[in-house]
Amino acid sequence: MTFIIKWKVIHGKELWRTIWFKTANIVCNSSDIDDWVYKINIIFYGIKFAWVWTYLKDKWIFEAHLFDFDKDIYDKEIEIYLLKKIRNNKKFDSIDELKSQISKDIIFAKKSIIKVMTFGTFDIFHLWHRYFLKNASFYGDCLITIVARDINVLKFKWIKPKNNETKRGENLKKTKIADIVELGDSDNPLFWVFIHNPQIICLWYDQEWFYRELKENKKINDIEINRIQSYKPEIYKSSLLKMIN
Repeated sequence: MTFIIKWKVIHGKELWRTIWFKTANIVCNSSDIDDWVYKINIIFYGIKFAWVWTYLKDKWIFEAHLFDFDKDIYDKEIEIYLLKKIRNNKKFDSIDELKSQISKDIIFAKKSIIKVMTFGTFDIFHLWHRYFLKNASFYGDCLITIVARDINVLKFKWIKPKNNETKRGENLKKTKIADIVELGDSDNPLFWVFIHNPQIICLWYDQEWFYRELKENKKINDIEINRIQSYKPEIYKSSLLKMIN
């Protein structure tokens, strides 16, 4: 499962001035994290950044090697998603050897694309939809969203959507949150799972049928399934918004 940490960035030894890879450090006293180098996403003010981090368990310190990042985050709280183990920790005999390995780690992390998949009707696009998709995107690099077909919405929700499947797909694409938007398959709701082979599937807090379907399908047991917590469901829920409209 993806490990998530929230902590403030502390001042370190500023080794980056020597190795020319900007770094950030946080204290993390979790015994559940192994001494490894990780591919991670860091969330800073709701924006996702991709980094490589080393966990120094004997010092309870995470040391990040940042790329494509130029912001000041000292004493700021960040959210860290540990996505993938890259390699074991090891000591280096020289700064040049360390710099060379960090470069390799960054190349590996950028090439190791983690795909996240979500499903939904997305009939009246509102803040809860945006919250759900953005949080799902934090679990990887590429977000694939499957829009339910009209016939399946009627089958599982016993009501026709206000907007047809084409319109709902177009509206979702306009948000530019998902990297790929597909219309679902009328016969097999899991069709796109086998086509795109995502490493992670994120579900709404109330997608119980989909959760059971994924858990019972033996062909996809190796896919990580995460549930996104609700965001003001008493306000931002499509059925309630339809009643208001």
